[in-house]
Amino acid sequence: MIIRLLFLLMLLPLAATAGGGIVEAEYGADFNVYPHRIMGSILEKQELRVVDADDVKYSLTLPDNVFEDIAPRIADMDGDGLGDVIVVETDVNLGASLAIYSLGPDGLFKLAATPHIGQPARWLAPAGIADFDGDGQNDIAYVETPHLGKVLRIWTMQNGELVELASAQGLTDHRIGEEFISGGARVCDGVVEVITANGDWSRVIATRLVDGALESTDLGQFSTQALADALYCG
Repeated sequence: MIIRLLFLLMLLPLAATAGGGIVEAEYGADFNVYPHRIMGSILEKQELRVVDADDVKYSLTLPDNVFEDIAPRIADMDGDGLGDVIVVETDVNLGASLAIYSLGPDGLFKLAATPHIGQPARWLAPAGIADFDGDGQNDIAYVETPHLGKVLRIWTMQNGELVELASAQGLTDHRIGEEFISGGARVCDGVVEVITANGDWSRVIATRLVDGALESTDLGQFSTQALADALYCG
């Protein structure tokens, strides 16, 4: 429960500081069309609903793919000062991808997406949104296949596309069946890091981007409280 609350609290400042564009986002009704069930009782969705800064509502329904996600996240991902929505979008044949949706003249549209992992029942768990490389623009971290491959990846928007900045193995932020994602992004003494567990959930790990590569620091034995303390620079 503590980790669930921490993850939700991590999202709130993003929505509050989006600066326009999309300011609220949620998924629509449950669907039972992709029985992966990696998030316990949380079912996949096919509708994304948003509200803009003028309180105008928009929605988009995927014709084939599903949102295999806990909750949409709001942040400015392309540096235009307007809020975008970051989601986990899954192709039932090719697995999950990280997608960004934005608002245009015709409503919601897909701004960019990472490649799908490549096969069914392969998922990714968002790990944090922050300016990891210090260029003034938000980047996004996620753990690809947090139960199998356990690869932390950081991506950023460049020239209208998502480009991978760096990756590191042996890190995770989700266990099968949990209805929350553990850890998140933190800024401590001006240093931006991703907080996760190591691969076997025995240690709390802080990972930062340094000169184009990821460097990890062991913060000590894993526990729910230790993870919470790490997120708040304890």
